Amino acid sequence: MKQIIIRKITRYIFRNFFPAIAAVLLYIPAAIAISAPATASEEKADAKEADNGELTKENYIAVPPIVATMYHKGRPKGNITVTLLIKLTDSEKRATAKKYLPRLNSAFVMEANRLSHDYFDIRRPVNVAMIGDAFQLVTNRTLGHKQARVLISDVVVNKR
Repeated sequence: MKQIIIRKITRYIFRNFFPAIAAVLLYIPAAIAISAPATASEEKADAKEADNGELTKENYIAVPPIVATMYHKGRPKGNITVTLLIKLTDSEKRATAKKYLPRLNSAFVMEANRLSHDYFDIRRPVNVAMIGDAFQLVTNRTLGHKQARVLISDVVVNKR
């Protein structure tokens, strides 16, 4: 009898809490790596390399993770988390994009909510290409040019 109860409790914990704990444990090292500041000498070296058109760490803008509610038959049944970067090689346009980052983040959240409500279902796989194309259009519209590239690093769906 005790084994059955322990088995049920273990199954409940792994089904309900393990995906959330695993997602948090995966995001912590990524967040630390993205937000780690560079030294002054590294910034100067990166600036010189960026002017040559080579790809460096400074060419990417980190966007906070976008979270939207996932639905099934019109009812909320989970959420989707999208982690992405924006790649810009031109330093002037990168500075402008950093200024527009709150607008970009807001536009990404609105687009993710629209896609999750209208197109995605919690019971089916998420179309990551559709998310990338939609976010690319939002980025082009918000920044006013097509030099920025949206790079999706993670898409996580949590079911309730």
